[in-house]
Amino acid sequence: MTQRRPVCRIGGVLKELPLGDKPAGSWAKAISVPAGGTVSATIPAGFFAALPVIRHTIQATGTRDYVFRLSGLTLNADKTITVTGIVRESRTMPAVISLLSSLANYDPFQPATTALTLHLSAEESD
Repeated sequence: MTQRRPVCRIGGVLKELPLGDKPAGSWAKAISVPAGGTVSATIPAGFFAALPVIRHTIQATGTRDYVFRLSGLTLNADKTITVTGIVRESRTMPAVISLLSSLANYDPFQPATTALTLHLSAEESD
């Protein structure tokens, strides 16, 4: 008996998944982040076979640089995944960050002082 490949929708038509590909989950959402930068979001875990790889972009106006520090990725009993972290902004203008970073014990980033939008996406991990 021939083993069938998983079926997926390709170009609007149901076809077998091409050899070498695997079914994968993905999720994306824009999250409003208040001043202070603390982030917590819940992802439906049913999309993923394991904890996903988190990617991000930050949408904000101004001349600061922003980073997202992921502090937690938790698989919950109710089949959801909780993503937590903090968005931080540069204390100074981008041109001097590398210079100041070389100084001992100087953290060039601080918690975000204004509201911004964090775009999170999650992809199936290998």
